[in-house]
Amino acid sequence: MITAMDTASKLDWSGWLKGIFGALISGGAGAVGGGFGAMVADPSQDFNIGKDGGVHHLLILMGVAFSISGIISLAKYLQIHPVPDTPGGKTNG
Repeated sequence: MITAMDTASKLDWSGWLKGIFGALISGGAGAVGGGFGAMVADPSQDFNIGKDGGVHHLLILMGVAFSISGIISLAKYLQIHPVPDTPGGKTNG
């Protein structure tokens, strides 16, 4: 158990957590553009910020799309980096 804790303490946890956070943000960032695209493409104008309730609909759409895209990007990151790298840069796993 002590050996496992010693090994875990040597892993690059901060870099791994930064990678996770970066994957979530970059994956979700496209959702913002998608939300504005919905404003343009929606013939009923439900997502138009000039219409009553439009901002609410737009923010819900962006939030859901951001979450889904972020989770997909996170899954891709974790597929490549399931555990933090060692200080030498070699991936464990």
